[in-house]
Amino acid sequence: MNAYLVFVVKEHLTHLRLEAAQRRATQVDKPSLRQRIASAASLASHRLAMPLDNRGTMFPSLQDHPYRG
Repeated sequence: MNAYLVFVVKEHLTHLRLEAAQRRATQVDKPSLRQRIASAASLASHRLAMPLDNRGTMFPSLQDHPYRG
């Protein structure tokens, strides 16, 4: 009985390893942490360099709003 269980466990582990290898092979590479931080910093500095008129506001205007009091 023990030999059979060892065989079944090994087969299951082999199956799981093959699935993991297939997932790694089809996985899309994402940008590194350094690239993502550099991109966010660049975007932030670009937005801060814009004139205040073009940035808009954080809150929507209340013109023609049905709950405006």
